[in-house]
Order: sequence, then C-alpha cells, then structure tokens
Amino acid sequence: MVALTPQGTIQVRGWPQRWWRLFTFSFFFMMTMQIDKINLSFLFVDRPFMLHFGLLGKPALIGGLTGGFLITYGFCAVAWGPAIQRWGGRRMAIIGIVAWAAIMVLHAFAASYGELLALRIALGFVEACAVPLLAWFTAHWLPFDERARGQAPWATGIAIGAVITPIFVIWLLKLMPWQTTFYIFAALPLIPLALLFWLPDDPATASGMPAWEIEKIKRGSLSNELDALKLPEKRVHTFVQTISSYRVWLIGLMDLGATAGFYGLITFGPVYLVRIRHFPATDMSYVLSGGALVGALCAVLFAIDSDRRKRRAWYGVALFVAGAIFLTAELLLANPAGAAVALALASASATPSLIVIWSLAHSVAERTTIAATVGATATVGIGMAGVINVAMGSLIAAHGNYAAGFLLVLFFYVVAAISALVLALQRY
Repeated sequence: MVALTPQGTIQVRGWPQRWWRLFTFSFFFMMTMQIDKINLSFLFVDRPFMLHFGLLGKPALIGGLTGGFLITYGFCAVAWGPAIQRWGGRRMAIIGIVAWAAIMVLHAFAASYGELLALRIALGFVEACAVPLLAWFTAHWLPFDERARGQAPWATGIAIGAVITPIFVIWLLKLMPWQTTFYIFAALPLIPLALLFWLPDDPATASGMPAWEIEKIKRGSLSNELDALKLPEKRVHTFVQTISSYRVWLIGLMDLGATAGFYGLITFGPVYLVRIRHFPATDMSYVLSGGALVGALCAVLFAIDSDRRKRRAWYGVALFVAGAIFLTAELLLANPAGAAVALALASASATPSLIVIWSLAHSVAERTTIAATVGATATVGIGMAGVINVAMGSLIAAHGNYAAGFLLVLFFYVVAAISALVLALQRY
C-alpha cells in the first residue's frame, strides 16, 4: 500500500488531482463540441436560415448535412487514433480545437448548401479527434477501476450540451440573425483550449501531483486487472490483437445504435415536432433539454455504480431496450406533448449508454493501444451512423412521413441491445 503523507490523506478524502484536471477538461471539451455539433438541428426551425440554403421541405438535404458530418467524423476517427498515440494528446487537442473554432467562423459566410455541407464535412474531420483523444487521456490519467467514472464527465458534457443547445439557439435567434450566432459558437472552444494548460500528457510531469496518485495510476493498468476480473481473453498488447477480437466490433455496434439514435432523433426531431406535430418551438426546446438532463443524471449514476461492479454490459442492454420502448411510444402516441416527451427520452437514453460503450473499450485495450482501438470502433459506430442519418432523410422524403425514419433508429436500438447482451453474458 502506498504510504500517504498528511497532504495525500486530505486529497484521498476529497477529489484527487487526476479527477480535477481530467474531468474538468473532458466535460467542457465535449459540452462545447456538442453545442457546435447539433446547433444546425435547431437552426432548421429558423425560416431565414432554411430559405438561404434551400432546405424548406427537403428532409433529404437536411439528413445530408448531419450524415456528411457523422460519416466524416466516424471514418476519420481511425486516423486520429494513431496520430494521438504518436504525438500525444495535448498537441493533437490544440490542433483540433483551433481548427474547430475556425470552421465555426466560416459557417457565417456560407453562401450555398454545397458550402454548408463542405463545412460540416470539415467539422466532422476535425472533431473526429474527440473520442480517441479522451480515451487516450482517460487511459493515461486513471487506473482501470476508475475508467467508467472517467467517461462520465465527457458523456455528461454531451448531455449538458444537448440541454443547453435547444434553449440557447432559439434564444440567440430571437436576438440576432443566424449568421451572427456562429461567432458565438466559434468562441466556445476557447474554454477547453485554456483548460489544456493543466492537463499534460504524462501525469508525472504535472506540477503538484502527489506521488501516491502517480503510483496509483501506474499500477491500475488493464493487464494488472485481468486475472482478478477473470475476463475471457487478454487482447491488450497490440492494436492488431485488439481489433481482431469480435468483442471490439460488438462494442462498435453498440456505438452505432447510440449514435444513430441520438443524431437521427436530434436531427429530425425538432423540425418534426414543430412542423408536423405542431408543437411550439419554445416548448420543444424545453422538452428536449429536459430529456437531455435526465440522460446526464443517469450517466453519472451509471458510471459510479458500474465502476463499483466492474460489469458494465447489462446497463447497455437496459438502456437500449428503454430507448426502443420510448421510440415505439412516440410512434403510437397521438398527443403532441406526449410524443415530444417520448422522443426526448428515446434520444436521451443514448447518453448514459456512452458510459457503457467506452468503459467496455477499456476492458479490451491497454493504454498503449486505446486511442487507435477506440478510433477504429468509432468508425463502425459513428461513421455508419452518418450513413443511417442520410438514409433517414431519404426514407422520410420517399414516404412523406417521419415514421419510416424513426423505425430505422428503432431497428439499430435492437441491434445494439443484442450486442450488449452477448457481452453481458460473458461477464463484461
């Protein structure tokens, strides 16, 4: 046992340095990124914006914007992983954040749908750094038995970003033209950029880090935990060994369900509720924000409990089944308010599932391969979710209603639930 100084004892009883530094950055990084990811979904209810880009009555084009972003986001994550492993998390984070802010500014000058689509694709390439980057920082700053809690800040950041965005965007549109809102969106990445000064790549180089914390991080590797957990295989040494495991790709299918569900519903949900269900825009923003807040609270609770149990996949089964039930209810309910609540909860179920998904990734990949492994997994989950988003837009356009698109999400919730069940039965 590591001997604790009086100073160290105080830090054990409170929040340790590793949590303050990593959790704060992770939360604000993903919260601000989430706002910039989904801001378009709520600009779709702004008539001047829709007229400027020729989007009125064209769900296929709307789906193309989110789909183009997600396809690029997913398929480029696999490239960011090895780059992060080679050059380090902080350097690649700075590059990604600066480029992301610049792209937000350029949105204000987009003159056509083609230019807007190109900017969303560029944003997808830059923001593809996020998942492998945070997996890398989590693996380097936390021992294995804190990895689920390590996912909680950034998953909660996603949820709080989803809470803020509907109300924030609708409020901004009442004060200024849509072009001006993008200058405000571009300023948001400055928050995580500043926080990087307190998060070096190696905890041992961070000023003020107690020796007992550095030792705890060092000892808490996956290799040292495998025998105690009695997991079925040890795919932890190289990237090739990790991705050769079918369990990695089951995690990818879970991510596909979560990402397709969240972005499919958040892309088409607002305009569907306002224009088809005739639910007021302000009420819509409150309901979707409320659902996102529920997802954030569940994410924190699940992270704490799953770290205690170290068995995480059953939570995934429950969440995806719940998402499927809420989405089915949305399709069956005639009351607009009831449908809005059901849609909000179906979308919100994806947020705590991210805790499960990326905690499971740490059960099959060691620190030396985690960024590349998560990047490859995100290619399946996020990249293919973009294809599904485009397909949703095409289905809605072809059938003249939104039910066909929402049924596609329902199908992938079921696929994700089955994938989680396989891992749960293997004691993951």
